[in-house]
Amino acid sequence: MGRGDGGAELFEKMARDWWAEDSPAAPLRALNQPRFAFFDRYVDGGWTGQRVLDVGCGGGFTTEYLASRGAVASGVDVSPALVRAARQHAAESGLGIRYAVGAGERLPFADGSFSVVTCLDVLEHVPSPGEVVREIRRVLAPGGVFLFDTINRTWRSRMIMIWGLEHVLRVIPRGTHDWNDFITPAETTGYLGAAGLTPLGRMAGLFVVGRRPDGTFRTRLTRNLSCTYLGAARR
Repeated sequence: MGRGDGGAELFEKMARDWWAEDSPAAPLRALNQPRFAFFDRYVDGGWTGQRVLDVGCGGGFTTEYLASRGAVASGVDVSPALVRAARQHAAESGLGIRYAVGAGERLPFADGSFSVVTCLDVLEHVPSPGEVVREIRRVLAPGGVFLFDTINRTWRSRMIMIWGLEHVLRVIPRGTHDWNDFITPAETTGYLGAAGLTPLGRMAGLFVVGRRPDGTFRTRLTRNLSCTYLGAARR
């Protein structure tokens, strides 16, 4: 597999049961809390009323989390099946989330539409991360904030994300990730600069340190960026 091949078909197959308690995607829901423990500091005034776009929203875990915190949330994903699953669950939950089908390289939104854009567990799956970052900058309003995470291309990420989580613990399906598509922090910084985005603060690592009885991940934030890492930038 090459750039952007890993994960898309797997997520498409998971769409039908995305929100089920025993779904292979279910452990991803537990990542919202530690991710936003880091991201919250970069959202001036809190989430209430913020116009937020979740790029690569999947079946809507993060989009619904944002809506529950008061954001005016929208989500976009390249998979029609996942967008259908997201729309259905939002309707059942009484949430007025706007979802659209679209690729990160060609977002179906006008320039400057959002005050915050999130892109989580996505950049390592797309054909052109640099183009996605440029599109995100386009739909951000002046002064808007881009919040992201992705996976570093190191021996540690290969051991943890592929060998450990896919082959040994089997908490995510085999083939979800391709190590060659992982992105170093230097490469990410280059994409941000080329798009005209200014990094905010220091990136942080997010390590999976265990698994709870319900199957969700136990995590911690760290300065070590050798596996999953998070960051923020401003237009």
